[in-house]
Amino acid sequence: MSANPTILVVEDEALIRLALVDLFEEAGFEVLGASDASAAMALIDSHASRIEVLLTDIRLGKGPDGWDVARHARSQRDDLPLVFVSADSSADWSEANIDRSVMLAKPVADGDLLAAVRAGMKGPEQ
Repeated sequence: MSANPTILVVEDEALIRLALVDLFEEAGFEVLGASDASAAMALIDSHASRIEVLLTDIRLGKGPDGWDVARHARSQRDDLPLVFVSADSSADWSEANIDRSVMLAKPVADGDLLAAVRAGMKGPEQ
């Protein structure tokens, strides 16, 4: 983990995305933000080697969803930690069967979100 790890935040609701960017920047992260799956996939394609964790909502408006973003990210980096956040897709997480990922139900306390991201970046216990 680098001194200022890079997180990709994918959230279609602008106010939530801005709050997440602020939260992670204040916690010392470099933040890449995307408002939809297509923008997220483009960022993954151009920055895959420096993204250390992906945080994505599931429902991202029309087009691909957060599951698609995660699969795309893993096609570039199979070890990338994933944190999913959703108000209504938690039940689909086990069906999606995406290993080394965490699902959090909205609303999520800032501390819980930071803890999940940091735990994912540490990886499984040795």
